Amino acid sequence: MKTLLLSILFSIHLACTVASVNGQELKYPIDVAVSEDGSVFIADLRLPGIWKYQDKTLSVVFKAEQKLRTPLNAVRCLAVDDEGRLFAGDSATREIYRVDGPDEIIPLTGGKIGVPVDLAIQENTLYAADLEYRQIVRIPAKGGKPEAMARNLIVRGLTTAGEDSLFFVGNTQLPLGRINAGGEVSRLIEGEPFQFAHQLAVLNDTLYITDNYASTVWKCGTEAGSVPEVFVSGEPLVRPVGICTDGEQFFVADPRARDVFVISAEGKIQSLFADSPAE
Repeated sequence: MKTLLLSILFSIHLACTVASVNGQELKYPIDVAVSEDGSVFIADLRLPGIWKYQDKTLSVVFKAEQKLRTPLNAVRCLAVDDEGRLFAGDSATREIYRVDGPDEIIPLTGGKIGVPVDLAIQENTLYAADLEYRQIVRIPAKGGKPEAMARNLIVRGLTTAGEDSLFFVGNTQLPLGRINAGGEVSRLIEGEPFQFAHQLAVLNDTLYITDNYASTVWKCGTEAGSVPEVFVSGEPLVRPVGICTDGEQFFVADPRARDVFVISAEGKIQSLFADSPAE
C-alpha cells in the first residue's frame, strides 16, 4: 500500500510540474537537437512527432498519424546539420527522414535500416546507431544505401569525434568507446559505471553521458583509461535520455519529467521553458 501511495504521489508531482508553453505540453520527449540559430527540436514519442521551440514559443514541426507503421509514429532520434536541415530516425517505418516541413518528409534509406536510436551528422554524412541489427551505419545526407561502419556492436548513443570518427555509448560489455573511419573500435573506460546509458555529447574534450536509471548525467574524458564522474544527478532530472550541446550548454530530454532541461557548463539546471509564458 505504501509503495502504491508513493507511486500515486509521484505521478501527481509530475503532472503538476509539466512545462506548459503557449497552451502546448510535451508528452514524452526522448531526444533533442539544436540548430545554429538557436531553434530547439524535440522528438516526442507520444505526440507522436517533433516539436520546435523558438522565441519562447512551442510549435509542432511534424505530427505523425496515430497509426502503426506510419512515418515518425515512433520517432526515436534527431540531428540538425550546419545548414539547419533536420533529420529524424523512426522505428515505426525503419527509416531515417529529412524533415522539410509539416507536410514534407523525405525518406533517405528506402527502409534499409532496423531501429535507429541515435543520429550524428558530420558535413554531408549521417551516422546512425541501429539497435536492431547491432551496427553503426553511415548514410549520405542526400539519401542512399546505409553502409555498415561497425557490426556486432550494441550502441545507443553517438556523437562525432572529428576526422570521420565517433564516440559511442553501448551495453555493459562496451559502455563507452570510440570508432574511427576504418571501423576500428577502442574502449575508453573500464568496468561498468553506468546503470543504463542512453546518449552522449562532447564539449571541450569532455564527454557527457545521460544515464536513465541513475537519473544522472556523467562526464568523462575522451582518452582511453578515463574515469567517469557525476556531472549532475537527481531532481529535477527523473529519467534523462536525449542530450545535445550548442557549444556552450547542454539540452537534455527527460520523458518522465516531460521536460527538456538546459544545463550550464557549471552544472546549473533549469527547464528550457522556465522563462516562457504559460497558459
